[in-house]
Amino acid sequence: MSEELPVLSLGNQVFEVLRQENGVYVDKSAYLPKLREWGNFIFCARPRRFGKSLTVSTLDAFYSGRIDLFQGLAVEERMSSPAFVTRPVIKLDMSNPADSESADILKENIKIILEENAERHQVSLRGPDYATAFYCLINDVRKTRGQKVVILIDEYDSPVISLAERDKLTFNAQLLADTRIVMRNFFREIKSASEFIELAFITGCTKFSRMGVFSSLNNLADISLEEDFAAFMGYTQDELERYFAPYIDRTARKLGKSRGELLEQIREYYDGFSFDGKTKLYNPSSTLAFFKTNKFKNFWVESGSRSFVRNFLRDNSLTVDQFQDMEVDEDVASSPGEIESTSSCGFLYQAGYLTISAVNDTTYTLDYPNKEVRSALSSFFLQNFNLDSNYIAVTGRELGACLASADVPGMASALKRLLHGICGLDHSYANRALPGGQIKAAIRDSAGPGLTDDSAGSLSESLAEILLREKGESFYRSVLQAALWAAGAKAAPEKWENLGRLDLEVVYGLITYVIELKMAEKDDGACAAARAGMDQITKKDYGKASERPVLVSIAIGRRERNIVACLFEKDGHETAVEFD
Repeated sequence: MSEELPVLSLGNQVFEVLRQENGVYVDKSAYLPKLREWGNFIFCARPRRFGKSLTVSTLDAFYSGRIDLFQGLAVEERMSSPAFVTRPVIKLDMSNPADSESADILKENIKIILEENAERHQVSLRGPDYATAFYCLINDVRKTRGQKVVILIDEYDSPVISLAERDKLTFNAQLLADTRIVMRNFFREIKSASEFIELAFITGCTKFSRMGVFSSLNNLADISLEEDFAAFMGYTQDELERYFAPYIDRTARKLGKSRGELLEQIREYYDGFSFDGKTKLYNPSSTLAFFKTNKFKNFWVESGSRSFVRNFLRDNSLTVDQFQDMEVDEDVASSPGEIESTSSCGFLYQAGYLTISAVNDTTYTLDYPNKEVRSALSSFFLQNFNLDSNYIAVTGRELGACLASADVPGMASALKRLLHGICGLDHSYANRALPGGQIKAAIRDSAGPGLTDDSAGSLSESLAEILLREKGESFYRSVLQAALWAAGAKAAPEKWENLGRLDLEVVYGLITYVIELKMAEKDDGACAAARAGMDQITKKDYGKASERPVLVSIAIGRRERNIVACLFEKDGHETAVEFD
């Protein structure tokens, strides 16, 4: 007889449906009454598919007094108390009117969701326009029920975000401006009707100041980064093990792993989101999809607009390594800016590709949350070099097999084929140094009037050589790191150790690789460059913090634009590999 398990509902995260159909519901109900303690107007930002809509539907059931849906949950006792008061609820999902082709269509689509709420409360929708109709709806529902109203607005920023995703960052400036005006006029009615409102709870992916929510509601409480609500959405480790226990056991048996091994692998793939720098959370969408399929895949990333993020990386010449352990001011996390003008790290943070890994006073450290996000973003980066996504995936699997067996020649061969597929124009970027005259002028400006032309010229030649070498190594390190990340490895660039900074530390399973890259400037310099890299590893004792690391020096030919030699040491034995 097959075991009865609670239902994994991927497509319909509605509280009422989950409870009525025995779906998995991670109990967050204890947070619901706490919202009102923070004020009448509450805002919470979370990445897409992170539980915002489920939270809104849970609040709807809570204030509507659906105690039948809360049996056995944390808030049931409170709802059973004579002191508990139900409230009429107006619920607006702003993703429904998104993708409107004009401001007029957006207004009409907004009126449709207002009509639905009017029918729900058996009142007639009135008013000369969509914004006035919103105000009248709030007031009429309040009069009909004799109580202040609860307003729930889900995905308030969806009409603007959908424009960016549709236009792939080539914004229709006029439509964007018109959309903002429509939404600003709409949200301002919340302030106008504030005396009729018990609670307004608003969710979104980010904090857009030009949408009217934050400029109009000056008493709006933003709980997005508050420690008290750090685990409001998403799953903690304890919640994962408690609510998904039967699925963990079943999946472990199916994949032939111990429970501990499986939990560690799930943690690496899907845990790591944080909104206070302390509490780590699993992505709900990916977690549910994993237990449904029993496969480790990039579920959350593949459910969004991949071309949108990929184009952003390309258009801003971004690499994946530059955002690791990135320190930013708290404003980047609390107010990342408008969608068309935000910083690169602000964009990736609000899109969910970066998360808060640590907080120190007003300084926030951003990093990639987990393997799913790292590998997916790395694939986007590589696709911008005209590499096919399927080819990247196949190469990633090959790299993973080589890394697992410490097959360094195989790893180097796979990376060599990957580099061979990169467009020549992208390779040539690594071979361009600043013009000598520009460097010479910069040296003269920095040194002042005492510097002669001959001295400036000599220094500029030396500096040009250094910049060329460093630029080449940096380009190839970024590409190799992205490939290793796409393969599922942990790759840390420019890691500091006590005597210096190594190019790449790569961890795959129980094996640690210490990798140095060197540019071979001459046709016959492959072996010499590889030897120089290994000598640097040895001289600076790189990898001594790891047990039995594999030491790897890779030489990349500037003319060949590819790996030309590899020197590695494993278990005390050194092996040289030279490529044609």
